[in-house]
Amino acid sequence: MTARISAPPVPAPPFSADHSPAHVRAAPSHPDPYPYYGRLARERPFFRDEANGWWVAASAAAVTEVLTSAICLTRPLSEPIPAALQGGAAAEIFGRLVRLRDDEARGRLKEAVTNAVRGLDLGEVAALAHRRAAELDDELGPRLDEATTTQFMFALPMQVIALLLGIPRERFGDVMGWLAAYGTAAASAGTGIPAMTPDLLRSGHHGAQALLDLASAVGSADAQRGPLFQALLREATRLGCDDERDVIANALGYMVQGFAGMASLIGLTLLALARRPELLRQVEADRTYLRPLIQEVARCDTVTSSTFRFMARDGRIAGHNLRQGDLIIVLLAAANRDPALNPEPDRFDIARKEPKSLEFGAGRHACPADKVAALIVEIAVGHLLTRGVPLERLEAGLSYAASGHVRTPLFKR
Repeated sequence: MTARISAPPVPAPPFSADHSPAHVRAAPSHPDPYPYYGRLARERPFFRDEANGWWVAASAAAVTEVLTSAICLTRPLSEPIPAALQGGAAAEIFGRLVRLRDDEARGRLKEAVTNAVRGLDLGEVAALAHRRAAELDDELGPRLDEATTTQFMFALPMQVIALLLGIPRERFGDVMGWLAAYGTAAASAGTGIPAMTPDLLRSGHHGAQALLDLASAVGSADAQRGPLFQALLREATRLGCDDERDVIANALGYMVQGFAGMASLIGLTLLALARRPELLRQVEADRTYLRPLIQEVARCDTVTSSTFRFMARDGRIAGHNLRQGDLIIVLLAAANRDPALNPEPDRFDIARKEPKSLEFGAGRHACPADKVAALIVEIAVGHLLTRGVPLERLEAGLSYAASGHVRTPLFKR
């Protein structure tokens, strides 16, 4: 049987006649996609979108089944790297990231990546994040407005991870630009949002090559490597992952995966506080509420709205027969609004007992940096509250970045 490979479609108009998202990839940039997600979780737990040629997993059960299935891969077997990225440095990063691989070497490499980040001293990470936040105050200027808030929420997480890798401070500005360029090209190649252009692809390859060159230089000198890079090298050696290019790409992967993700969670947490004055008063009186607040934001306003999987072979998923190469859009945000996972899923409640969230995935590709990411986000939000972030003005200049799978709020004056 001939495999079906679902290429990224040309995006449809983002909203339908009733102002709901036109399709699941339009949902992350919608002002309020959650009624739509909730309906899908309850009424269409797993279905085929014939107009776009993909399957959709929306209920918690269907999402979990796809994420834990051995026949649902992160890339189609016949195209481990999107064709649009082939022939340049962006393919070198994309093709080596453990989160996008299912080959034989992936298991040991994933273990090395996981052990390195989970072995970090969280106290040291917190101290580093606090110091870098204070330095950013001086660099961004005394006035904390909407635009500066957006700059801060992107800069702090990326720069903390960069310091843990050993990247020099004087390269931070360059690194942020390179990460954005690579990330945009990779997202375009994988989801069709934004649409690929020659300039976008060229910029993505340039950013990827610059990142690879910088990481190679840092990784080659003992004196320059930070604790995270040192730990990754140590674990990779111990587990027999001796391809230096894999280590370099996955050192960068810590920043690539966290760049938009942590920034988005900071912004969404600020919005949750801006919209709930009583909750804001609670947090201002006792900052220990920040941790459960961030957990509830991750469940209720999910950053990684969706991910995707491809069928390795013909098989049966959630009661449906799928063919090799079929694309499944895995709606983490819809699963988090499934009453079967969380009773009263539309109620925002930081006192919710044992909230369940698929924000960080499940199965063999679950994100290993959940504790470090949540800690950096907590420090960032607390710092911005202390600085007097203009919560009352965030809604007026709010938009969401164009993305097929990440929900990123942007604040403008």
